[in-house]
Amino acid sequence: MDIRFRDHASFHRAAAGMVGGGALLGFGFHAITPMAPFIGGLFGIAAGAALGYGRPVWRLGAATAASAALLLMPAGWPALAVAASLMALATAVGGLRGWRGLLAVALGAVTTLLAIWCAFRVGHAQRTITWPFWATSTASGAAMGMAAVLALIPRHLSLAIDPVSAAMRALPAGVTGEVRGLCERGSAIWRNAKDKLGADDPGLHLVRDGVLKALEVAGKSAGLEQDAGEDAVLARRITELEARIAASLDGEVRAQYQSAKAALEDQRRYRDHIKQNRERLIARMHNHVAALEKFQLAASGLVAVRAAAEGAPAVKQLEELSQTVAASGEALAELEIGVAPSGNTPAASSDATVAAMT
Repeated sequence: MDIRFRDHASFHRAAAGMVGGGALLGFGFHAITPMAPFIGGLFGIAAGAALGYGRPVWRLGAATAASAALLLMPAGWPALAVAASLMALATAVGGLRGWRGLLAVALGAVTTLLAIWCAFRVGHAQRTITWPFWATSTASGAAMGMAAVLALIPRHLSLAIDPVSAAMRALPAGVTGEVRGLCERGSAIWRNAKDKLGADDPGLHLVRDGVLKALEVAGKSAGLEQDAGEDAVLARRITELEARIAASLDGEVRAQYQSAKAALEDQRRYRDHIKQNRERLIARMHNHVAALEKFQLAASGLVAVRAAAEGAPAVKQLEELSQTVAASGEALAELEIGVAPSGNTPAASSDATVAAMT
């Protein structure tokens, strides 16, 4: 699972605006109302959210309504609940839908209550009780803004299951040796591409699809790696049967030995065919992974020069490389693995043997 934090710039603007706005407005309201730490903090939270995500009228209007609830309603949980609900809307509005929006509203309400508690603790702490009111108002407003930054997390945090990592974990245990190494190299290409390309970059999707195709084909090759010792045993059995055929004087016995030898020769041809297909698979995987590496490097380099004058040739080169990756992926997917030559399957030979014996 990938945990990513998106749009750092907006988060930094909003966080700085909340802390700085809470401090400045807490100081500004200290001469007007004894509720200055809380009123300044609420408006600071709204101002920071507006600085980061826009819609200042809506957010400042919600802060005004929340401040009115604290000023006009009797002190207690009802007033805090109303203020927290209004500020939850002030921080969550704009660009959030579904479960992310619901989480933002819930977290915004809880965070507002936490921010008010922080402001109260700062203003009534033993070490700050002797401070002048303007100082405690400033510090309390900044504390509210600092605590309210937590309400911004749902807007920036994204959780996603990595399909390549899941496919790597799902590879059969029979995928070993060179094929497993190529799969791991493809997975590394995907990780590098994720670090260097944007989440919406078409190049990232091409790399992901290319790596997934390689892993899918590799999974089908499980168990195709053959033991050279088995080939030697098969060759020895054929040699022994040839000797028995040459020494046999009985026609029926010779026919049975010849049928058995034909079945073993079909098995050897089948094994040779599988071995050839596996070598083709490895060769095409090498080509596909190399094309992915080249494309990933070119796409990462284009990010750095996209605004430069030489960006046009780089885009053209990237398009050509993307076509190469797509072509190599199609060739890899079309490769038939473990298919016996027509008419030479061990099953057919076995049937011939049974028929000869009967």
